[in-house]
Amino acid sequence: MLVVVLIGLLLIVITLGLGYWSYVLGKRNSTNLVGAIIPAVYFIVRALLAVMMQGSTRELITSLIGSLIFSLIYYGLFVWGKHRANKAKA
Repeated sequence: MLVVVLIGLLLIVITLGLGYWSYVLGKRNSTNLVGAIIPAVYFIVRALLAVMMQGSTRELITSLIGSLIFSLIYYGLFVWGKHRANKAKA
């Protein structure tokens, strides 16, 4: 049980870290390609893990939709950081 909790906490830290990193990259006014890398890689890795788990179709679709939502959040954080960087320059 403790192992499951620790893995969950590790995943939460990684997820929050990626979100913060996306925001910081946007705030540094990086190119849009850089902002798309984290969400795209996150989605691909989660999709591969979902396929490897070989669950039912419903579980696969749920996992893919969840991954897509997190990818959109990461890209949104990047765009928000970029907007704030451009707003600070003006």
